[in-house]
Amino acid sequence: MKLRNSVIFYLNGVRQEVAAEQARMMLSDYLRYEKSLTGTKVVCAEGDCGACSVLKLFPHEAPKGSLKNTFIPMNSCITTVAQMDGASLITVDALAKGDPRDSDNLSPVQSAMVACHGSQCGFCTPGFVVTLTGAIENKLCQKKCGPHLTPQEAKNALTGNLCRCTGYQPIIDAATSIDLKKCEPIANRFYSKKQELELKKIQAQPYLVKNETFSIYAPKTAKDAAKYLAKNKTARMIAASTDLGVLSNKGKLKFEKLISLHLVSELYALKKMGTGRVSVGARVTLSELRNFLKDLVPQFATFLDIFASPQIKNVATLIGNVGNASPIADTPPFLLVSDAVVQVMGPKGKRKIPLEKFYLGYRQTALKPGEIITSIDFAIPKKGESLALYKTSQRKDLDISIVNTAIRVTWMNPKKTTIKDVSIAMGGIAATPLRLKKTEQLLKGSTLSDETLAKAVASLHPEMAPLSDLRSSSAYRRVIVENMFMKFFRENS
Repeated sequence: MKLRNSVIFYLNGVRQEVAAEQARMMLSDYLRYEKSLTGTKVVCAEGDCGACSVLKLFPHEAPKGSLKNTFIPMNSCITTVAQMDGASLITVDALAKGDPRDSDNLSPVQSAMVACHGSQCGFCTPGFVVTLTGAIENKLCQKKCGPHLTPQEAKNALTGNLCRCTGYQPIIDAATSIDLKKCEPIANRFYSKKQELELKKIQAQPYLVKNETFSIYAPKTAKDAAKYLAKNKTARMIAASTDLGVLSNKGKLKFEKLISLHLVSELYALKKMGTGRVSVGARVTLSELRNFLKDLVPQFATFLDIFASPQIKNVATLIGNVGNASPIADTPPFLLVSDAVVQVMGPKGKRKIPLEKFYLGYRQTALKPGEIITSIDFAIPKKGESLALYKTSQRKDLDISIVNTAIRVTWMNPKKTTIKDVSIAMGGIAATPLRLKKTEQLLKGSTLSDETLAKAVASLHPEMAPLSDLRSSSAYRRVIVENMFMKFFRENS
């Protein structure tokens, strides 16, 4: 198949086609310096503050529970222009219907922010406006939509937006004052059937965009991706770039040779299998996964609520969190106690790797040269089992874990006094996410008592090797582990 040599997307309803030099740029820089769309602000350059938020629609087969063809907020400071290929974007600059200096032209969100004095210094305001517009877009696309956003809905939507002036209450007041019946989907203005057809045509063709110092390849199949990686051993896989984008902005990483899987349609699959397991494709976002699992595995869905900002979850993937191989990644403990299996594609074909054998050391995995993760599948908790997920961090939302824990127990009796089987996994206590096999073995078949739990706590410590770092001391991590362990059995037995 013939390769495209440019990245193509829509920006505020206008078609854009860029070559390698611009494709390599961070999207926020492209918007500000190439397109003079300076409403998009950059503050943290880490994806934490939301000032750079834009709205993105990527037409694809959305999983069950997700809204199809809806504009969603994302951070533009840590994503490259190349990753916008095949998408439609909207910035704050285009929300007003005409000259924004005329208040009659302002969007409902902009008008509400003015009326409720939701802006102080104003630097964060564009990000708040964009994110609230996305929240309203989401509500309007639902079958049942109340007349207003509730305060909690507004707070949840704005979790990833920071105001240094601490003017949050007027912003919440503005959000809840908007009459949704007077709002129209912004897709009506910026996304036509003609545009959708062209974007799908764009997505049907792979690209290789390059110059003397940079290249990015987007294949149409996982097999082609594996072949490319096998021949180009220095190429980096890029998905949401929520980590790589930060490293690039801090000058610790230079993008030279990248590969993106955003055109591989099979990787967007998310399904419940007849075996009582869930299969998650490599391109399924955390937001899509959360919506899919809210009834199947509510504990994990709720845990994802504090995982990251909406802007991050709207683009970040479960596979990225697993493949990053961080010892404090939030999702591996749950996946470890759920008997997760990593599905891999390489130059020699497909293979499966149990997750507990996937991590070999700090930031080291069992992937061989040229191999990519195509999906992960894991077991759905059975009726009568107890599952709990815990996380300790310096702040509740959007923070890196100090320790995170998943415990899953199958009980021998309805009164939950005797343990038939147990799985315990933790992050932040060793160089890799860890299953605590010796403690599990001690608990299997045991009847709960103070003596049994005391022995289990004593067994935990030799299995751990926590470090002291800027977030916590080793001793504090050990205390947290004990507390999380005891908390589970106080609440679930």
